[in-house]
Amino acid sequence: MQKWAQGCVAVSVLLSGCAVFEKTPANNNEISQIELRIPAGMAVPNQPAAYDIPPVSAATLSASVGADNRSPTLILATATSSRMEEDEKLARVWFERNDFTGDIKPFIQTQLQQFFSAKNVALTPVDDTGLRYETGWISRSRSSGFWFWESEQQVEQMRYSIVLEPRQHGRSLSMTVSLLEHEYFVPDAQLNAIDIKTHEVNLLNGVINKVSIAEVLVAREQRAQAAEVNLGLGVDLQGNPALISSQSADITWSQLELLFEELHLTVTDFDRSAFTYFVNYQKPERGFWRTITFRDAPVSLPLVDGDYQIVLSRLSNNKTAILWLNKEGQPLSAAEVNAIYEPIVAAIRATGAEL
Repeated sequence: MQKWAQGCVAVSVLLSGCAVFEKTPANNNEISQIELRIPAGMAVPNQPAAYDIPPVSAATLSASVGADNRSPTLILATATSSRMEEDEKLARVWFERNDFTGDIKPFIQTQLQQFFSAKNVALTPVDDTGLRYETGWISRSRSSGFWFWESEQQVEQMRYSIVLEPRQHGRSLSMTVSLLEHEYFVPDAQLNAIDIKTHEVNLLNGVINKVSIAEVLVAREQRAQAAEVNLGLGVDLQGNPALISSQSADITWSQLELLFEELHLTVTDFDRSAFTYFVNYQKPERGFWRTITFRDAPVSLPLVDGDYQIVLSRLSNNKTAILWLNKEGQPLSAAEVNAIYEPIVAAIRATGAEL
């Protein structure tokens, strides 16, 4: 019994000894503040409490609920000639002269007149320089009803002032839109500052969009204008039917490279010393997207798919003969050369090559 009792005491001591090494887990959620001792004469840094959100009273909260918190309408400078000034507060945009506008002042004046003419709204100059205008009444309606019973109810109408301010160098000008008059046809409707800015910016965006469309049309016309093509039909020094370029052989060699992709020719080899291109032709197919978007079919040559050679030779007056050979090395017939002439001219115009 004595031995057993001593063993129990030993076990008791051992178990109690485990508690000696037990540590209380730290509370990681507690953040201790360390007070900095700032020497006299030095600035005291902001304490965390300086960034606390102040309490909001019920009166302030109820007032903010009834306030107009809409974001202002943005000016969309979508035309390539348009840009915005940083921190602009007015409904104003700047237009810069570029290749599509020409002289910026008459271009913008024309687009402005056409914009309001298309909407059947009067645009009246109020000065002799054509820089200040006032519009007629522009109405806004709301649709109601359905189908045969649908009707338009006039909601409001407004008039605007439009001011153009060209820079002294004449390469840029600004356009500013300001609301002159406004009338509501809805009882108890009120116009606030955000509504005024929204009306002004919406009208300005409409004019900018008109300028953007005009620029696209000018770009298309420029691309559609026939480039000066000096390529003709003739024969080389050996009397073979060939295409005749007014450019030198060196220039013709480099300019032909611009046509290959447009004509769906793949260069398989070339010999610069002999002015010879080895090409492969595969007739293109009108793709799915070209079909559904009604785009023109790609330029194709009236040739059989396969390998060809294009050989240049110098002529008098610094001109160049472009001879086409089939895969057997035989020159194409006069009829074949005549047939490929128009597609090649179309490729020259599309790429702007100098041939």
